[in-house]
Amino acid sequence: SRQTRRLSAAPVRARALHHRLAVRRSAPSRPRVAMAAPRVVVILGDDIALGQGCAPGDSYVELVERVLSHHGVELHNWSRQELSAVAVASEMQDELQAQMRGLISQAFEVVVVVALGNQDRFLQMAEVYDSYLEATVRMFQNENAKVMVMQTVPVDDIEHSIAKMTGARYLPAPKSAVEQFGHDPTLLPFVPHPPVHRDIANLILHALEQEMDLHLTGSAAASSEEQPRLRRKKHSGHGEGGPHLDGVWKSQENPTMLAMIQGDTILSPEGDVITRFRNTAPDTYTTELGDAQFVDGRLIWSDGDIWVRADEGGPELKLQKPPERKKKGDLKALKKAWDAAEEAVNRTRVEEHKRELHEERELLVHERHRLEQRRRAYEEGRRHQHEETEKLSALRAG
Repeated sequence: SRQTRRLSAAPVRARALHHRLAVRRSAPSRPRVAMAAPRVVVILGDDIALGQGCAPGDSYVELVERVLSHHGVELHNWSRQELSAVAVASEMQDELQAQMRGLISQAFEVVVVVALGNQDRFLQMAEVYDSYLEATVRMFQNENAKVMVMQTVPVDDIEHSIAKMTGARYLPAPKSAVEQFGHDPTLLPFVPHPPVHRDIANLILHALEQEMDLHLTGSAAASSEEQPRLRRKKHSGHGEGGPHLDGVWKSQENPTMLAMIQGDTILSPEGDVITRFRNTAPDTYTTELGDAQFVDGRLIWSDGDIWVRADEGGPELKLQKPPERKKKGDLKALKKAWDAAEEAVNRTRVEEHKRELHEERELLVHERHRLEQRRRAYEEGRRHQHEETEKLSALRAG
């Protein structure tokens, strides 16, 4: 739970966490059920999941499928071109619900990766995207499927909020996607480069390893040159965490919850070892308390909790805080790119408004022309009727 990941300054909390860790170590592993029914992963995405931006066979879906096939797990790609969460929840809900019910009735376990949002943002439907995304996630959850919500466009925290609200697992966009999108945030829909597809595949594989109790790391499938690798970064002298994680961290939601990271160890404010972690994929870490993703200087945990670096002047820890490192990101450039994106969106809206006004003006001109034709026809009919009436009057007079 989230509370097990928040670290209190009280020694009692530290002892409680040690007790929980001891229980987890001694608990027997979950027994596997011998069944012929398949284990299935469903990807529900858009053009990105269909391989947009990379060569055939190199999309993140195909890379994931290649690894899972060696472990008896089926992958069903339900993605469609230009698919949006709005379309799924408003037009395709009955169809997808029927598909899921059929799958659940035959499968032993189903995990759904919802990877939408690219088209919703491109069509400027962000204001309603969150409600439709939530409806989609809950629809699958109501059918007893496990759901993971993946961020495809690193522009806001909508996917994170929905995952937290619904209890689904959150998969943040990998660092390579954040960097690519940061170069030009005006380019929507987002088309990830091939390295981003590989990082997304590793991110999903690591999450599935946890959700489905698989053992992908180090397997023949995962180490093959034709398969995406579950890469481990090596940081000499700093453990598997790397020097960029060393320091004091706090929970973003509750800043009084503090922890120290040194190398591959998480410690309490008193200096007690809480747990150790290892690097299982680029900027992805796993511990006995859960998994975390390092994104934009933050540690985003799989239960939705977020850790940020502690401010100066916070409670002093027994361990010496390492010197603050300068961030490589150019905040001014990012702000400039963001302002340019907003300006482009505003220009688009103005142009769209002008186009709509022009179309309405043309429609009014057409209607005026049509009414003028009807008026002339009416006057011609009245004139012809008047002539006929005069002729009839003349005949009666004669």
